Amino acid sequence: MTHILNTPVENIMTDHPIKIKENVRVGMVAHLLLRYRINGVLVVGKNNQNRLVGIFTTTDMLGLLDEAFSRKGNLAENLKKVSDTSVGKVASRSVISVKATDKILKVLTVMHEKKVHTLPVFDRKELVGVISKHDLLDIVLR
Repeated sequence: MTHILNTPVENIMTDHPIKIKENVRVGMVAHLLLRYRINGVLVVGKNNQNRLVGIFTTTDMLGLLDEAFSRKGNLAENLKKVSDTSVGKVASRSVISVKATDKILKVLTVMHEKKVHTLPVFDRKELVGVISKHDLLDIVLR
């Protein structure tokens, strides 16, 4: 088990993560989260797909839905407003990331301590992938 925990993230990360431009509607992103059964997407600049501006997760989506259901007024209109919002406006901007050379044990610790489930992976300043709790569970619990 120890050798697995010392494996670099780059060996198990998804190296072609789904990136969404910041001007895409939340409704479209929700569809992608469901269709691909993923917990989050990387939100990038509308003119630069290598400039990470945030991350949007199922937890963020649930928060928006909770607000829509709690808000006074017409529920259908509230949900339409959520769906039509650009993801860049509601994505989490304080993104925690890891390096491609970081070990799985460090990633597990970061996810647990920071209570996050999806982390962008960088090699120096270049975005090279993403790692999720599912990736970790798959490798650690084999």
